[in-house]
Amino acid sequence: MSQIIVEGDGLRVRRMANDSTDVALMAGWLRDPRVLEFYEGRDRPFDERLVREKYAPRAEGGPVVPCIIEETADRAADHAQDPGDDRRTSAKRWSPVGYIQFYPVAENEAPYYGLTDSAEVWGLDLFLGFPERWGKGLGTQTLRLVLGYLFQQRGARRVVVDPVATNARAIRSYEKAGFRRVKLLPQHERHEGRMRDCWLMEAKKGPRCHEAPGPTGFGAEIAERDGA
Repeated sequence: MSQIIVEGDGLRVRRMANDSTDVALMAGWLRDPRVLEFYEGRDRPFDERLVREKYAPRAEGGPVVPCIIEETADRAADHAQDPGDDRRTSAKRWSPVGYIQFYPVAENEAPYYGLTDSAEVWGLDLFLGFPERWGKGLGTQTLRLVLGYLFQQRGARRVVVDPVATNARAIRSYEKAGFRRVKLLPQHERHEGRMRDCWLMEAKKGPRCHEAPGPTGFGAEIAERDGA
């Protein structure tokens, strides 16, 4: 059983396993051009060999913590059913829906993010593997859970992301989760054969982040402020 990193409100984040199941899962997501348009690039489709080369060493340990995002059938039903349809599944079953990784920003990596120091700074990246699940709050809720975990359990003071400036949906999700735009990073990342501008965005630890993540902790504070 993979290590559960954090769980709440029908979502959980577990550590990616270096096994055939998770490798095949990642390969399936990372060969979909709709996903690749925003993560890795459509000019870089993955097969299982490439997934093993890039992600298996991370799954075995190291500074980058690779994780699979899972949701319960009940949560998926809440977002998929018609308003008048109140059918629910009785068993709590978990289904994989995406990938997230987080890592401490090393001192020598601080300039890459336009930072003057990296003390207690963490970075993260994520994607949702099924486009039909986009736009339903899944990414935002996952971000809130992981932010709470990083602030409370990993000693983070700041968490940074650097989405491509044209990825409006990702930027909105980050903002709903508590990130703010700090500055534009010109020609920051090569994506699909071109250098792209990116936004440096950050979330800072607040006074309520000692509480449990989810509806009574960090996520609730952001939801109240942003009306999410």
